Amino acid sequence: MSLNIALLFSSTVLIPLIMGLIRANRVQANYQPFLLFLLLAFTSEVVGYVSAKLTRSNMLSTNIYTLLEAGLILYQFYAWGFLKKRPRLTIVLVGAYLLTWILENLVAGRLSESFCSYFVVLYSLVTVLLCINEINSLITAWSGNLFTHSRFLICTGFIIIGVYSLITEGTMLIDPENSFVINKIFTLYIFINAFVNIVYAVAVYFMPVRDDYYFSKRFKA
Repeated sequence: MSLNIALLFSSTVLIPLIMGLIRANRVQANYQPFLLFLLLAFTSEVVGYVSAKLTRSNMLSTNIYTLLEAGLILYQFYAWGFLKKRPRLTIVLVGAYLLTWILENLVAGRLSESFCSYFVVLYSLVTVLLCINEINSLITAWSGNLFTHSRFLICTGFIIIGVYSLITEGTMLIDPENSFVINKIFTLYIFINAFVNIVYAVAVYFMPVRDDYYFSKRFKA
């Protein structure tokens, strides 16, 4: 698949991003990290595309983006309350992320030479576990349709990408020379990522509005 077609599919992140920017001043504050996550994802796609065109490699931008993405996802679970109630766990996770990323990219000197597979495995696994915990909490606390609950949809998207990332990076670590399988996996990822972006768009649509929004709107009127 050509780089231009890959960018076209990746640009589907613009759909939830534009929707999020339109609703940014209305949605509850604990969903703001996810809107930043969407903005970061789009920025990364553009920077990665330009980098690949100019230098034929986007490893540097991808490895930096991966660290920022992992941090924003942790921040999202902090904003939702789970990690906020567990400061020690938060510190451990942040420390583990930073240590793994620094060792794999800076100490090993591979920041612009290869993708940080071990770090991706770590943060993907943590993200999937956090999402499963969040969904379990929603199942017991929410009596409505889960497919209209923004948090459930976001976690579902995170799980899909997280599990597929575990498969991708695991394959690269176990059999890095099998370029045929790896290329097929990355090609399929492009379609999966586009599907997840649509899930994110639905999640943005169902994001709850701030309690004071309609009151403030009426007061200003």
